Amino acid sequence: MGRMEPGAGIAFAADGMTVAAGGFNAAWLALHRAGTRQPARRFAAITLATINAGAALQAASAQALYSAHRFGLPHEAFFAAPAWVASRVVLLAGVVLLSVLILRRAGR
Repeated sequence: MGRMEPGAGIAFAADGMTVAAGGFNAAWLALHRAGTRQPARRFAAITLATINAGAALQAASAQALYSAHRFGLPHEAFFAAPAWVASRVVLLAGVVLLSVLILRRAGR
């Protein structure tokens, strides 16, 4: 394997850091905040954990696709509907939960 040009290295590192930070945030929120006794805060913590998990999952998928493409490996499977949806469904759930939070707050 040869050297990676700076732009490719930055793209790979950005996705890797997103996976690490999103995974850490999701785990911390789920373990430390989702058990709170205040329902509104619990729902908010679950929402943030879901958004972070979704961002981590999508970044991992993007990193895998980018790596497969860069190294000339088959990457058609990444574009199949099941893989595409699976890499985005958790983030979709998180943003829908956030919309619910916003609408609940606006209704007060």
